[in-house]
Amino acid sequence: MKKVLIIVTSVLLLFGITTAATGDLRDWMDNLNSEIPFGYAVSQKISVDQIAVDKIIIKSPVIQDELGNKIKKYTVMFSQYPLSQILENTALLDQSKEKTFEFTTVDTNVTMELDSLADGINPSVVYYVSVIPKDQNGILGEISNELRFKLATQSYGEGNTTGSVPPAHTAAGADMSLANITHTITANRATLRWTAVDGSDKVDIFLRNPTSQMFERLDTVNMSAESYAFTLTRNGEYIVNFMPNNGGTEYRYTFVANWITAVGSTTTSNPAIGKIPATGPKENILVALAIAFVLYLVYRKMKAKAKH
Repeated sequence: MKKVLIIVTSVLLLFGITTAATGDLRDWMDNLNSEIPFGYAVSQKISVDQIAVDKIIIKSPVIQDELGNKIKKYTVMFSQYPLSQILENTALLDQSKEKTFEFTTVDTNVTMELDSLADGINPSVVYYVSVIPKDQNGILGEISNELRFKLATQSYGEGNTTGSVPPAHTAAGADMSLANITHTITANRATLRWTAVDGSDKVDIFLRNPTSQMFERLDTVNMSAESYAFTLTRNGEYIVNFMPNNGGTEYRYTFVANWITAVGSTTTSNPAIGKIPATGPKENILVALAIAFVLYLVYRKMKAKAKH
């Protein structure tokens, strides 16, 4: 895993990709091309300790540095985008958030709470969360495994797949890769169709913006609707992300549109403006004399009225 991340990040750095980002996550990415001395091992994973409609509590094993000292500082990163997407597109770092916890004493585990109100978490959105340990010298360790969660449905799992969820929370959501998604294009409208999949009653539909390279929500529809139409505004590739609720498995569907005329684009003819004739010194003098003559006539008329 570490070697893959090192290669991806090195390529990004080679092409000079830089952007404003959250502190520890940016530092961790910058350090990927060097050996990370400590951090989460494969067997050391963060997990969900508690989840409610307004908060989630992450549980983490206490990490030791290379000298065996227990780490007391941990930074929780959470974003609407998984780490794999962030590594491919560092502009997504601007959407990531961090919350650092520093403990005075630690035992074998620590818990860290994210609150929907205090930490700006939208309960109806799926978030991805990881943890980075930091030693007393400010050195960052190997990042933890990645979890995903959604407060509104109190669902969670590991990475992009839904893990075991207690019955009190929710059942496993729908797998949209099984939905047989297709599309048709009529004029400037694309209609997406799918077969309803058990496990989720709603589907969030996102469209990738080719300029910002970010997915923007189009709408939330009922799974049973089995179709959704939207207006095409350009020619080229469209990438649509289907994200079911209840912690289901999302699926990205790609299609290409051609011969699309942008909505609202009309051809208008501007009124013709006649060419203004050029004037020379002679013409200017004649114009000045004409103006002076008119002013003289006005003066004569006003003076005649004054005598009466």
